[in-house]
Amino acid sequence: MASNVPFRTRFVAHSDSVAEMSFSPKWESGHYLASVGRDGLGNVRCCGTGQIVSSLKGHQGPVSGVSFCVNAPIVATGSEDRTARIWSATSGHELEQFRHKKMVASVALDTESKRMLTSSRQHDSKIRLYDLNQGQECLSVYRKNQRGVRNVIFCREDRSFIASSYDRTVELWDISSGKVSHQIRLPHHAKSLELCADGKTVTIGYGESIVFFNAETFNILGHHRMLFKVMGASLHPQKNSFVSADNRGVIYKFDYDTGNLQYKFKSHIQAGDNITNIKYSPDGEMYASCSTNGLITFWPQTAQTSITAGPP
Repeated sequence: MASNVPFRTRFVAHSDSVAEMSFSPKWESGHYLASVGRDGLGNVRCCGTGQIVSSLKGHQGPVSGVSFCVNAPIVATGSEDRTARIWSATSGHELEQFRHKKMVASVALDTESKRMLTSSRQHDSKIRLYDLNQGQECLSVYRKNQRGVRNVIFCREDRSFIASSYDRTVELWDISSGKVSHQIRLPHHAKSLELCADGKTVTIGYGESIVFFNAETFNILGHHRMLFKVMGASLHPQKNSFVSADNRGVIYKFDYDTGNLQYKFKSHIQAGDNITNIKYSPDGEMYASCSTNGLITFWPQTAQTSITAGPP
């Protein structure tokens, strides 16, 4: 591996580990990145300037879930203080609060900014669906009788959602019937779960593998075995490449069609720190990584320095 890395933009985002990130769509003023951390805070940052637009202050514990709405400037967060909250992305004002009996690990907003999913990583957890226009009233509860839920995302034009759990399953739930229609069982629980911009392709990273599957049919589109422990994975919006990170702070970029490694490089972390997440921006011009040292780094999709592509 070469010592060079791509030109990067780096920010001290949190005073503790960054738990999760969520990009906004690209608006006239650009696109934005919301991040949350174990310092109990959330931030909304302009990706073009790097400046913080708003700070989301109010949680009384570490924040682990965040979701940017695709058609409105609002952000949802979930925290160990047993609340999920809705915020104005522009002002940072809290708009609504939803109390839970357990810690909230993951949140997801639908495309119409009308409904929110929440989940917990604790045992015997429930996935809850809320109507944002009806206050704290819960529309539906979807029960997981085994281990907790790590991530939830809306899919299939918001008619369904996908949940990845610590019982090593990835399940497709029908919202109206409340039933599981498809399931994938993994050898390890998923570290990351993401729906591509096409609305059909799901990316999961787990163990030493990255898998792509169809959200409608759950048919496997690609399964790539890695020689490293996968901390997260993200697919380019145009599906020409995907990126991943390992537990040593190395970032990898692969060709989507062939699975061939295009390049790899050592990122921003030092010994004792880990990358916690990696995500492509909605326009695919860059991807962001975050870590346990509180840093967020933007990396260009096209590397501006030469990086040796060797075996991962």
